[in-house]
Amino acid sequence: MVYGSKGEKLKDMRIRWLINIGLLFLVLITFFYSWTIFQKEPLESSRFELTEFKLSDFNEIKIDFPSRISTHFKVIDNNWRMLSPHKARADELYVYRILSLIATSSSEKLSSDNLSKYGLDEPRLKVTFLGEGLEEIFLFGTYNPVNEDQYVLYKDNVFLISGGFSETSSFMPLELIDKNPVAKYEKIKGFDFSRLEQWQESRLKLYYKNNIWNAEGKNVSVVQSEITDWFEMTWKDIPAKSVETYKIDERIGYKSFDIIFQDNKKVTFYRIQESPELLLFRKDEELLYHFAGDLGFTMLTPHVEQKEEK
Repeated sequence: MVYGSKGEKLKDMRIRWLINIGLLFLVLITFFYSWTIFQKEPLESSRFELTEFKLSDFNEIKIDFPSRISTHFKVIDNNWRMLSPHKARADELYVYRILSLIATSSSEKLSSDNLSKYGLDEPRLKVTFLGEGLEEIFLFGTYNPVNEDQYVLYKDNVFLISGGFSETSSFMPLELIDKNPVAKYEKIKGFDFSRLEQWQESRLKLYYKNNIWNAEGKNVSVVQSEITDWFEMTWKDIPAKSVETYKIDERIGYKSFDIIFQDNKKVTFYRIQESPELLLFRKDEELLYHFAGDLGFTMLTPHVEQKEEK
């Protein structure tokens, strides 16, 4: 029985050795397989970059149509402005959406031998990007009926890209104007509401200094939290519903108010209409801003406390 017990132990040891050798062999195979995978060259992208330029290489954009007036943008004082058909601040969200065409890629890179096949013999749209010593031209043709992407000619190749670039470029020029009545770079220092009917008696003026709002006028004061809330929900980055060019008839006595900026520049707004929507005309830009009636009322009614005369 002693010898039998030793024989069984030797048998068990051989089995364990075989199992360990098998596991080691499996680990080595797994390691070798993993190593060969990571040693493979990465797959090349199947997409084609249209250009190797950066967005910052360009400071001017021209958009031309066969039967419509051109739209022209240019960077002036570090901000995008529309030069034609209107002179105005540009909506930079839309400008950069158009400019991002420079950095896009395409699933197709085709020969330009047969332009009529892609509607590029008579392009629907021409977009030109200008920079220092640069002039890059993109022509837009028809849409692919399968994926609704659009054929674009750049240099000597035809690419297939998102139709969103053409769509944004084709917006009416007024839609590409910044709808904020106050530019992001114009930092408000104060308001002079004293010429509006509701504030003529108190001669209300508001000034912002050292992170504190102060009211100037007859029997008026402010609660900081309330006046700050008013400013945040009205004049701080609140866009109008729409904007349009406008010629004011100065023979009509429109009520007006002033906004003063930190560089002491003063801008006058004329209240053309109060209801059902507020129409504000910014004199220096000759633009008319449309606001919903409830927002418009609040814009011209800051949260101030009026003390009763004793």
